[in-house]
Amino acid sequence: MDYIETWKEVIQRPSDFYRRMPTTGGYNDPLTFAALSYLIYGLLSGLFGRGMMGGMYGYSGFREFGFATAIGTAIMAPIVGIISVFIGAAVLYVIYKVLGGSGTYEGTVRFISYATAVMAVSWIPLIGWVFGLYGIYLYIVGGMVVHDVSMAKSVIAVLLPTFLIILLVMIMAVLVGSIAYTMIFPS
Repeated sequence: MDYIETWKEVIQRPSDFYRRMPTTGGYNDPLTFAALSYLIYGLLSGLFGRGMMGGMYGYSGFREFGFATAIGTAIMAPIVGIISVFIGAAVLYVIYKVLGGSGTYEGTVRFISYATAVMAVSWIPLIGWVFGLYGIYLYIVGGMVVHDVSMAKSVIAVLLPTFLIILLVMIMAVLVGSIAYTMIFPS
C-alpha cells in the first residue's frame, strides 16, 4: 500500500476511490492506512497543536508539553483511532441496515478507515475543523457507495449518531437543571 497515493486519491476523488475500493479482502490495508493517518495526526498535533507550540493557545494552567508528550500522543492516537474505527463502523453498519443499505460490516470498516485521511491534516490549528467537515463528506460518500443508498439516506446515517448525542446531552442538561432548581428552590 502506498500511503501517499492512496491519501491523494481519497482526498481528491473520493467517489472514484470508493467505487474502486474492494469491500472485502480483509482489514489489513485499510487499518494500516488508518493507523498511519492517526499516527501522523498524533505526532503533529502533539508537536504543533498542543505540543512544543502549546503557548499559541494561551496558558492553560498546565506545564508546557514537550517531545515526550508528542511521542505519547503519537503512540496512543493510532490505538484509540483503530478502536474508534471498529466502534463507529458497528454503529454506522446498523444504521445503514435499518435504512435499507446492502453493504457489509467489513465494507463499512474499510470506508471509515480510508476516511481517516483527513486526520493527517486536521491537526493544523485554526483550520483543522474544515478538514473535519470534509471527513463527514468522506463518510457520506463512502456510505453511499458501500451500502448502495441515496445521498439523503447516507447523510441521515452519518449525522444521526451526532444528533442523538446532542439530544441526549440536552435531555441530561434539562434533567440536571431541573434537579438543581428543585434543590435550590424547594416547593
